[in-house]
Amino acid sequence: MKLSWRWFLLSSLMSLTFAIALQDRWQVAHSQIQPPATETLNPQSGPSFILDKTLEGHTSWVNTLKFSPDGSILASGSRDQTINLWNWTSGELIRTLFGHSDDVNSVAFSPDGQGLASGSTDLTVKLWDVNQGILTGTRLGHTFAVHGVTFTPDGQTLASASADRRIILWDVTTERERRTLNGHSSFVWGLAVSPDGNTLVSGGYDNTIRFWRMPKGKKWRSIEGHSSPITAIAFSPDGQTVASASADHTIKLWDVNTGSLKSTLTGHSDWVLTVAFSPDGQLLASGGADRTLRLWNVANGSLRTLFNNHQGRVLSVAFSPDGQALASASADQTIKIWRSTQ
Repeated sequence: MKLSWRWFLLSSLMSLTFAIALQDRWQVAHSQIQPPATETLNPQSGPSFILDKTLEGHTSWVNTLKFSPDGSILASGSRDQTINLWNWTSGELIRTLFGHSDDVNSVAFSPDGQGLASGSTDLTVKLWDVNQGILTGTRLGHTFAVHGVTFTPDGQTLASASADRRIILWDVTTERERRTLNGHSSFVWGLAVSPDGNTLVSGGYDNTIRFWRMPKGKKWRSIEGHSSPITAIAFSPDGQTVASASADHTIKLWDVNTGSLKSTLTGHSDWVLTVAFSPDGQLLASGGADRTLRLWNVANGSLRTLFNNHQGRVLSVAFSPDGQALASASADQTIKIWRSTQ
């Protein structure tokens, strides 16, 4: 019991320290002169994106974004404890999902688009019926904030990552905990599953990236390449590359088969908080505490476009399934939709 309370106090202190540090960076950033809103740095290397619209509806930080598999709906989770479902093409708010009692940190659509999973600081993982907008189940198993949720491509398993240092694999059909994955020595923040469903990758505050063989979650590989906590993880569409975002201001691209480093993307001036590959795998979007949204050429690691339109740190980015739109969520309480010009 004493160990449990010590861990609780330590985790709480770390969370508070993290929040204070981010707030300090926010105040400093707002005192600085801003660069141009959009700067195209490498115009011949891929499609251009322009600001199409801004979605407003949340009353606090927008922490997470996901497009539905058919691209018709955009789901957003917020510090205001709600999940919004948007018709992003029209900008209309379809409905708001209520049920969490603390920050919504992560959302994920089921492969068929009929279900939505959400992870929260209230320690729960919740499942929702997208069409009816109702809560269909609550998973209780984590002892600290849930920061990541993702479905396997077959829709049979839901994985959740938490500040309790664990990843839990849930059986979607029976609603039971299938397996608990232990290995990280601190918060697990980033979580992603490969397109073929055979590999789960996680990133933690212990500065490590861990690979797990699915469906049993067997430990496979651990990589230590960043000098600060891992904040986000993404698989390339072909499953051959993993992108990791870090508090060390960098993004690293890793070869999944060998575990070797392909390239390091530098340019952010503060914590990189989110990454997402375009559906064709040619572009990588990133957002950070420096309030910028950036597009990178995956092939050569060059910065393609820099956006400075958000007034708060960029917390989540997501490409539409057809690659024609990019969404970004921010601590400024807004979601911005960017349209491809090609």
